[in-house]
Amino acid sequence: MENLPSHRIRDSMLAIFKRYNLLRLQRVGSETENCCTEVEKPPFWDVVVLTTYDAAQKRSFERQIDLKKQHGQLPKVPIYVVADPPNQKLGVGGSTLHVLAKLLEEFGDGLYQKKILIIHSGGSSQRLPSYSVLGKIFAPIPVKELSVDSAVPQMLDLKLAMYLPFCELLGPGVFVTCADDIETYYLSEESLDKTSLASADVVALGHPSSISVGKGHGVYVIGKDISQSLRSPNSIQECMEVLQKPSENIMRSKGAVFVREDGCASTEQVWSDSVFWLSGQVYQSLLQWYKKKHPISSELDAYAHFLPCMGTRMVSAKSSDFQDFRSELLPILQGFSLKVLLLNESEFYHMGTMEEYLMHFNVMESFCVELGLMKNTSNSDSRCIFKVTENVQPMYLKSGMIIETYFSNPTIKITLLNCSTQFVIESSQIYLSFTIQDNIIMSNCTLQESTRITLLSDNVNLFGNLLYHTVPIISEGQPMYVTVAFDLTADIKRVSENLSDIHTYGCSLTDVSRILGFKVAEVMPSPSSSVSLWTAKIFLGGSTAAESFWLTHHTINKIKNEKEGEPLQTNITRCRSSQLFSMSDVIIMKDLETLLRDRDHLSSCMKN
Repeated sequence: MENLPSHRIRDSMLAIFKRYNLLRLQRVGSETENCCTEVEKPPFWDVVVLTTYDAAQKRSFERQIDLKKQHGQLPKVPIYVVADPPNQKLGVGGSTLHVLAKLLEEFGDGLYQKKILIIHSGGSSQRLPSYSVLGKIFAPIPVKELSVDSAVPQMLDLKLAMYLPFCELLGPGVFVTCADDIETYYLSEESLDKTSLASADVVALGHPSSISVGKGHGVYVIGKDISQSLRSPNSIQECMEVLQKPSENIMRSKGAVFVREDGCASTEQVWSDSVFWLSGQVYQSLLQWYKKKHPISSELDAYAHFLPCMGTRMVSAKSSDFQDFRSELLPILQGFSLKVLLLNESEFYHMGTMEEYLMHFNVMESFCVELGLMKNTSNSDSRCIFKVTENVQPMYLKSGMIIETYFSNPTIKITLLNCSTQFVIESSQIYLSFTIQDNIIMSNCTLQESTRITLLSDNVNLFGNLLYHTVPIISEGQPMYVTVAFDLTADIKRVSENLSDIHTYGCSLTDVSRILGFKVAEVMPSPSSSVSLWTAKIFLGGSTAAESFWLTHHTINKIKNEKEGEPLQTNITRCRSSQLFSMSDVIIMKDLETLLRDRDHLSSCMKN
């Protein structure tokens, strides 16, 4: 599908959001009676589950959910947080079965009559470090219609709203999704064969996508002539086969490619995957297998191991055809019916990386229009926030995104050196004007003068192509703040035994340690002999959020001063024994209560 805003999708999503909001209203006062009456609410999930990768992340999620409940931001639905077992990387399939096994212990056989939503939301978020602490499921998505009392909605709010129609259409079972993808769609229930839908054991959503997109996703082979289906907004089709990240040749040979006619133009497309639903009968069979196999020996992926065992072509397949989990799962799953709900007008958006985060909020007009996003939820007027150069009039905020950020006074300006610069500024406090060199993400940062920091110029210049993120921590019993900064294109997971093999800010970690005067032993994670950008100790802690920001800004400035001749912007007074931290340290030492308290203070400042 061409990446243009669809007004039918926008109107469809708006209607879904409005209907979801009824679930968050407890009672509505009647204008004609001196009493309150219950709102007629749509059906909703019986249980919602968020997964986490460990017990610490579980506690963090539960704390944030409690706060959202206190502020009336969630429907009255049980929300469970289930941590993966220690030292096991389960995958989406394994984690789904782990969750269902836990729920079975609580609900018994009554579980199979419930409608369950599982949102896989665990992980360290190394590709989007600004949500490594809070979790991507709590990332802000400023959908205007989902805002409650001016609070910016989060991914959790969007997920709970987004799948409401499928909760109504599908029977008891489990609906499985992940925390970093968003589906927008136009759904016409009148066009659906609900009898066919009711007979399905498994239902998956199918999105029209290019062949290049299909190479990185699961692809559904419908096989039959779908020209009639393409003339309908939605249809239910039997799936013949599921291909996982197939090559173009495989897609063509298997019959996955179809042609969409649009006027005089024709486009080759495939049906790509996103979320799916399993009936109680299906996951009951899977749980019987899981009980015997637990603990599983390696990652079990629902998309690569569950779905490819189903489809009409799999009825005659043999276990010996496969070498992985499918050899065991095929006899269990091949007899179940897999149907695809084709969403002819829909988009699948993935926001799991720094680059994707910037792109969706800046250049993907369809994403912003279809969800009805607010581009500026700060306390400052968009027209006064930024300008491209000193020689032009302030301009409206057409690109960029400013989310729940406090500006101390209306004279503060953000100057862009390039009108095409992409930026997201979120949950930050701004007390002085600054210039953005190039694309940036600035999350939870405080730009304010500090006692240990001397600004050498009136013009603060933020270096581009970076993510800046500030986190409160507790180190050796002392509260501190650490600001991390990563290149937007950094391979944060890359591991080596040598500092010279890992690069950041345009040079190797060997150069970084030399320029900054750090010893190799200080930078290396102890006692490990290997290092990555995730584990390298290159960030200084500060006593305040502002101080930590300037310490990190100064270290980058010193590197760019030597490598590129960039003038120094700050003078830092600090003790040489200042402790160094890695992003890995920050996750372990995070001070969640202070972080949430700082966020609450930020919200209070914006209301005043």
